[in-house]
Amino acid sequence: MTAALPLRVELERQLSQWRVRAAVGVLLALPVVVRLAFLLGGAQPSSTASDLGGLAQSSGGGFAAFVLLVSGGYLVTIVTAVLFGDLIAGEASRSTLKYLLAIPVPRLRLLGVKAAAAGLILLAGLVGMAAVALLVGVLSYGPGGMQVPNGPRLDLGETVGRLALSTLVSPFGVLWAAALGMLLTVLTTSPLAAAGGVVVVAIVTQTLDQVAALKDFRLWLPTHYSFAYQQFLLQPVDLRPVADALVNGLLWVLVLGPVAAWWFHRKDVGG
Repeated sequence: MTAALPLRVELERQLSQWRVRAAVGVLLALPVVVRLAFLLGGAQPSSTASDLGGLAQSSGGGFAAFVLLVSGGYLVTIVTAVLFGDLIAGEASRSTLKYLLAIPVPRLRLLGVKAAAAGLILLAGLVGMAAVALLVGVLSYGPGGMQVPNGPRLDLGETVGRLALSTLVSPFGVLWAAALGMLLTVLTTSPLAAAGGVVVVAIVTQTLDQVAALKDFRLWLPTHYSFAYQQFLLQPVDLRPVADALVNGLLWVLVLGPVAAWWFHRKDVGG
């Protein structure tokens, strides 16, 4: 009974959906889009700029770092919203949910396996994006390491390590989006509505995070630590925002995850 719906099978199921493939495809295509933008813009390489944008064309490592920089915020949040918003609502919209439960697959196992598969797909997409960015950067600007803004120039080996750490930490900032997507996907039968709800919350909370009058209240906003991964692209590296991002994300998971599981456990999926 508990062997129903192995993780491998669920990975294949999710990757067969066009929304999931499109979300991952956007991540993989981003480095190429950025490179084309530079070609159209005609900007010249610089080694004296004080930000990653200005240093993006100075080396292959600098280009990859800039791609990671621009992928944060809304793009990774939208991809997370699509992946987790599709978990149950997608099955309901395709009228396959009741058949999955008739296999039978225990509901909590179904939700857990689907969430695990979505998380692996998100991580794989981010790793793939970083790899493509480094490849495009090296082919376009040479195998040099990144120039840290107002800091030293790293060699390519240390740059790859920084990029890897930044990529692995990036999901910390969207744990809240995964948890909210998992809740909304059991509340609705529309995966686009579930994903849209996450995006709306992201827009509102990122806007509120810019309001200085809110003071310490901003620390509790789910998007406050969305850019913690950027610490590995700076010098010196401050691990406190990274730890805060993980704690903040886990708190949202611990609050919204059980609510999603409880609701799905009692939800009527007949019809």
